[in-house]
Amino acid sequence: MRTIQRRFKHAALVVAGCAFFALAAAPAATYAADTLRPEVGKPLNDAQTLYRAHKYKEALAKIAQAAATPGKTPYETYMIEEMRGAAAVAAGDTGLAAQAYESLLNGGKLQGEDEQRVTATLAGIYFQERNYPRAIVTAQRYLKAGGSDPQMRTVLVQSYYLSNDCASVVNLLKPGVDAQTKAGHAPDESQLQLLGTCAQRTKNDMAYRGALEALVAYHPKQSYWDDLLAAIRNKPGYSSRLDIDTYRLRRATGALTSVDDYMEMTQLALVAHSPAEAKQVIDQGFTAGVLGHDPKTADREKRLQALAAKRAAAGVDKADAPAPIDQGLNLVFAGQAKDGIAMMEAAMAGGKLQHPDQAQLHLGVAYYVAGQKANAVKAFRAVKGTDGSSDLARLWLLVASK
Repeated sequence: MRTIQRRFKHAALVVAGCAFFALAAAPAATYAADTLRPEVGKPLNDAQTLYRAHKYKEALAKIAQAAATPGKTPYETYMIEEMRGAAAVAAGDTGLAAQAYESLLNGGKLQGEDEQRVTATLAGIYFQERNYPRAIVTAQRYLKAGGSDPQMRTVLVQSYYLSNDCASVVNLLKPGVDAQTKAGHAPDESQLQLLGTCAQRTKNDMAYRGALEALVAYHPKQSYWDDLLAAIRNKPGYSSRLDIDTYRLRRATGALTSVDDYMEMTQLALVAHSPAEAKQVIDQGFTAGVLGHDPKTADREKRLQALAAKRAAAGVDKADAPAPIDQGLNLVFAGQAKDGIAMMEAAMAGGKLQHPDQAQLHLGVAYYVAGQKANAVKAFRAVKGTDGSSDLARLWLLVASK
């Protein structure tokens, strides 16, 4: 917020300088038939001299003297308010500046770029004053008039946010973010953060997940991955069978960092009939130095490592054989990618799968682990499930496409 205020303060000062130097140039071109009477023109010229000397309060006094002249013409009123606004901005009197620029906009003399310039400055002044309702109205006026300064959209979004109108923030930001991502362009990280925050506050779960997906795609950070995976797991209809897949994504993105991460994923892999994967995960935890050091937990960690190694070495229990999809994926993790993928593909071709989209997701994971990224991308794109599998597949596409 402070950065935006500094920007608009600077912009207002630029307008202030332009207003004074325009006294002899722009108005003469725009209003060729208009003139300033001496009782108005002399104090305004004196004000210009004082302004150049950085004597802004004295300049305002001269402008007030000109304003006290009776029977002013519309042109004289225009020049007085233009210069009053500029001197007030420079003097730090934003309230007086706002009054002057409102008078200018309501006077009917401003057109085209001049009107947009004053409107943008006024919106910035209202924002600086924290008068967010007026900042919103003025920024909307600027944009509706065809103004293209991106700072105006920023001040509008920030004013909505600081007014606790998160629904308007989402409605304003989401179309632009969607258009940028569709075109393959990276949206601004701060805008995505703001969109995600407001979408979450308004319980717009789809917009919230969309913002997080864009953040992990274009500005990847561990916190964004954690938030997104948590959002997927909290989605209505999510299947807990996919918990292992959230950890697979975290592992693929280097996001396994804690004792709990390694222990939980190892246990989930064992439950999912993927002991080769379980052994890799817990061994990785020990190699990374995360496991095996805390005296309170070291024994339990070593016991789980031994169990994973035993299960991985035992192979398939023919008396209680897992589904071909699970068997095949385990073979891939065990380094037998050709046989494992062939088994999974045959199972997919045979149909009659209880969870076809989850199977399709796991086939994509198998391709990815085997280094077949093109096939992985194709497999992930085919996942359509509403149980969380398609959400995870979209994230795998980000990983596999790199």
